[in-house]
Order: sequence, then structure tokens, then C-alpha cells
Amino acid sequence: MTGPGVGITFVATLLVALILQLIPLSENFIHWRPDFLLLITVGWVIFNSESRGIAFAALMGLLNDFVFGTPIGVHLLLFSLVGAIPLLLSGWLMYFTLIHRCGFIFCLMMFYQLMSNILFSLLGLPVTYDYILLVALTSTLMWPLLDRMLYAINYKY
Repeated sequence: MTGPGVGITFVATLLVALILQLIPLSENFIHWRPDFLLLITVGWVIFNSESRGIAFAALMGLLNDFVFGTPIGVHLLLFSLVGAIPLLLSGWLMYFTLIHRCGFIFCLMMFYQLMSNILFSLLGLPVTYDYILLVALTSTLMWPLLDRMLYAINYKY
């Protein structure tokens, strides 16, 4: 888990997730996009919890704040909360089957979407609850690919 290839692939997965998150989509498809940055963050916390923890999740949230222009600290708080859950369960999540981890990711994405909408509404920003389920579903459908990829990265080296 600490080989030379893990560091390079770590940076590469973060860059790819950021690029996929930034690709412009039409208004019809914008809510079909999985939250790639959060999925990669959760994946690294699950599969490499010894070196990627809440501080890593907080840094990814801060990156999300800077890139998307949200008030500083909003996604930092949300990513920290969401990153703490798999960190606490990381010993068990490794033994879950893929379908169980998909269910876990669905619940985690629903929690993230609800908490972000609540936080944004407290800040007086416009929110919509229409697409929470859709984002959680598309993120869950993307998870098996990321799960297998991160498992291979972390246990190949």
C-alpha cells in the first residue's frame, strides 16, 4: 500500500476525478453526474485508511470549495463529516461484498446531498431537493468501477 505506484496513481485518480467533475454538461444532464470528487475521496478513505483520513477528506472539501466557488468551509465540513463515516467503519467495509458497499455508498451520498442542501439553505443560498435521489443513484452506479480500481491500486503494490 506504500509502493511507488500508489503515489502516482493517487494523484492521477484525484486529477481524473476533478476533470470529470468539471466537464460542462447541458442543463438536462447536469444532475445525472455522479459526485466524482466525493467518490474518490471516500474510496481512498475506505481502501487506504491508514494514511488517508479526515484531514485528507477535509483537504478535498477545501479543494471543492475553491474550484466551485462555494463559501470557504462548506464542503470542507461536509467532506469531513462524510469522510469520518467510512473511516470509522473502514475495518468492516473491507469485508463487505461489493453490493453491500454499493448500498453503503448510496446511503452516504444521500446523507451528503441532504446535509449540503440543509447547509446551503441555512446560508440563504437557493437549493432544490429534486435531484438528490438521482445524484445518489448515479454515484452508486459508478461505485463498482471505482471500487475495483481502488482495490487493485491499493492491493497490487
